[in-house]
Amino acid sequence: MQYTEQEIQDLIALYQQLEPIVLTCLENALSKQEGRLYHITHRIKTPDSIRGKLERKPDEYPDSYSIRDILGFRIICYFSDEVDDVAKLVSETFSVDWSKSKDKRELIKPDAFGYLSLHYICSLPKNSGYPEQLSSLLFEIQMRTMLQHTWAEIEHDLGYKTEFGIPRAIRRSFSMAASLLEVADQTFSNIKSSVAAYKTEVRENIDSDNADNMYLDVVTLTEFTKRSHIYRKLLSDIASITNAHITEADPESQLPQLSFLKIHTLGDLVSAIKREYNQILSLAEERLRDSELDELSSTVAFYYLYQALLISGNYSPERISEFFTLRTSDESYVKNNTERIIQKIHVLKVHEYDSKF
Repeated sequence: MQYTEQEIQDLIALYQQLEPIVLTCLENALSKQEGRLYHITHRIKTPDSIRGKLERKPDEYPDSYSIRDILGFRIICYFSDEVDDVAKLVSETFSVDWSKSKDKRELIKPDAFGYLSLHYICSLPKNSGYPEQLSSLLFEIQMRTMLQHTWAEIEHDLGYKTEFGIPRAIRRSFSMAASLLEVADQTFSNIKSSVAAYKTEVRENIDSDNADNMYLDVVTLTEFTKRSHIYRKLLSDIASITNAHITEADPESQLPQLSFLKIHTLGDLVSAIKREYNQILSLAEERLRDSELDELSSTVAFYYLYQALLISGNYSPERISEFFTLRTSDESYVKNNTERIIQKIHVLKVHEYDSKF
């Protein structure tokens, strides 16, 4: 069957009206997705591509309106389990033609070549207020992981569509590459699940004051700064000096400094805060009382904890200087802070000496 140029152009014009509607619906739906999406792309086939498909497969596509992927969207996720979450949102947003949709992930035989994604053939929901000529149009939504996308792009670039087109000498290498990516995808999903379970465990232990033996890492330290009773009280006491508002901040950069000071577990951290509590507040009061700061970072308590530990820890000037280089390469900052701590140590020793007499 022959199609006029005008018929194809008219069809493309309809899809050009449909494209922004679908994109908006997708973006609204995916905003409910907990995980971050890597990318959403979309395109409309060119007239030559539509014409070629009609000519190559006249039985499958008796007319141009039966082509299911003139408008195509691709949603790329970071993790394989998120593909199923996205698919659920898509099925709740659009009418999915299940007879034409394919979970190509399930089509590959255990010993076959390939690494494929999930494809839904969709249309706008009926009775949703859209013109009938747009609601009747089919479009495709592909959902895949970053690694599936990487595989598909490389496969496309090399020009091999099926395992039969691959030279026998390199077919095994293709299969190995596909299997490695698939294993990596599953491994990353498992890691993500393990991290989520670990976060839950950390939160429960901190809430029940049973986290002393947990080693410091980005998860334990983040949850500690958010949930620890003693840390939040210290933070509140510091903020009250200027009636400042606390802004939550990522504490990961504190880990090297805590390690330097031989604080390796949450129990070590709690003990240090309890031991230096009054000194921390004294240092904060001295520094903040004449300021007009109305906003403080949630990591500010670490700053004064470090000072208190350096003062009471009998560190040499060289080690104190080394500590401050963990934070910055600014020589003047390092020098000024080192001198200030040394001066505090000197004052403390004088007071200790005087108290003996």
